[in-house]
Amino acid sequence: MQKFYIVLSLFVFIFSSVSTTAAEVVQSDTTHSDTTLMDQFLGLFQESELDQIPETKRSRRQQVDALLKAILEEPGKLQFSGVATASLQAPLEKDPVWKGVGSFDIFAFVSFGKSTLLFFDLEAGGGKGPDALIPNVSVLNADAGGGDGEGKNLTVLEAWTEFKMLQDIFTVTFGKMDPTNYFDNNLHANDETSQFISGVFVNNPVLPVGMNTPGIRFRTTFVKRFYIQYGLFMADLQEENIMKNHLKLLETGIKLFPESGWEANLRVFGHEHPLAGNGQGFGVSFDQLIANHFTIFGRYGQNSDKLADWLGIREAWSGGIGFRQIILKRELNIGLAYAETQTIDDEHPEQLAEFYFNTQLNKWVFISPHIQWIKTWQAGPEEHFLAGLRINLSY
Repeated sequence: MQKFYIVLSLFVFIFSSVSTTAAEVVQSDTTHSDTTLMDQFLGLFQESELDQIPETKRSRRQQVDALLKAILEEPGKLQFSGVATASLQAPLEKDPVWKGVGSFDIFAFVSFGKSTLLFFDLEAGGGKGPDALIPNVSVLNADAGGGDGEGKNLTVLEAWTEFKMLQDIFTVTFGKMDPTNYFDNNLHANDETSQFISGVFVNNPVLPVGMNTPGIRFRTTFVKRFYIQYGLFMADLQEENIMKNHLKLLETGIKLFPESGWEANLRVFGHEHPLAGNGQGFGVSFDQLIANHFTIFGRYGQNSDKLADWLGIREAWSGGIGFRQIILKRELNIGLAYAETQTIDDEHPEQLAEFYFNTQLNKWVFISPHIQWIKTWQAGPEEHFLAGLRINLSY
C-alpha cells in the first residue's frame, strides 16, 4: 500500500501541474479541430496513398466507438468494417519456442435513426501465445484465445443494441457485451491489437471479468465532461434465470481539455461479484496527453479478501509513458510500461515491463516489435525476457 500512495501522489502531482499548464494553452490548440468525425469515418474507406489511420481509429475498441457514432448519419444501412491481428512471441533463451496468435474481427452495424444502434462483432482466433510456456497472471498476450481458440469457427463476440435519449445525455446498452469496453478504459493502454500487448496493460487485473456475457449498461453524461455509469452482467452462464447472479460495475469519470493536445481522463470504478460471496473491489484509471505528442497513464486496483480468494488477485498497479509523432507521413507510436500484480500469495508480486514501437507501413498495415520482461509471482528468482512482433490490419 505504501508503494501505491507514493505512485498515486506522483500521478496527482503530474496531473495537477500538467493540467495547469494545459489550461493556459488549450484554447490555442487546434490539433483536432480540422477533421470532422464523418471525414475520419469516410477516410477509412477512401484510397489515397499514405493516408494515416490514427491509433485511436485503428484500436479495435476506439474504432468501433467512432464508427458507431458516424453510422448514425446513415440510418437503415448495414455496413461492415474489421480488424485483423497476427503476432509472434518467444522467450529469449538458447532454444526459443515461438508462439503465434491470430485474430480476425468483422464488425457489422446499422442505425435506426439518430438514437438507436445495432452492433455485431464476429471473431475468429487461434493460438495460446507464450502464456502456455510461462504460467503467469499478467497475461503476456491478451489477444490469445479469441474466437473459439482454435480458429475453426466464427464466434459472436458481441451483439447488442444501444439507445440514446435526451441529446445523448442518457444511454442504455444491452445484449451480449464485453464489460471492459465500457469500464476501466484508458486512452493509451486499452487495446492489445494496437497498443501494449500484455493483458495487465489492457485492463486492471483486479476486475473479475471473464467471457462476454448478456448484460445491460446505463450511462448518464453531464456537460460532456462528467459521467456516471452502472452495469449488470451475468456472472454464471449456467444460471437459468437471467435476472440472478449479476456482476455489478459502477464507474464515474471526468474529462478535461477534450479534443485538444492536453486531453486528460480520470476514472474511478467499483465492482461486486456474486460468486465470490458478493466480494467487492475498486480501481482507478488515469491518462494524460501532453502537448499532443507525449502520453502518461496509470492504474491501481484492489479487491476485498473474499474476492481476492476467489479471483486469486489481491491488488495491482501499473503505469507508463509514451510518444507519438507523424514522421514522413507515417504514424509512429512508442510505449514503455511497468506493472506489479499481487496474488493471494503475499511473498512477492508478479512484475512485468513492456516496450513497443508501432509504425505505419501503409494506409492499412501497422507493425510493432515488442520486448517484455516478467518475473512471475511463483517462488524463485527466475525471470524471462521475450521478443515479439505484431501486425495489425484495419479495413
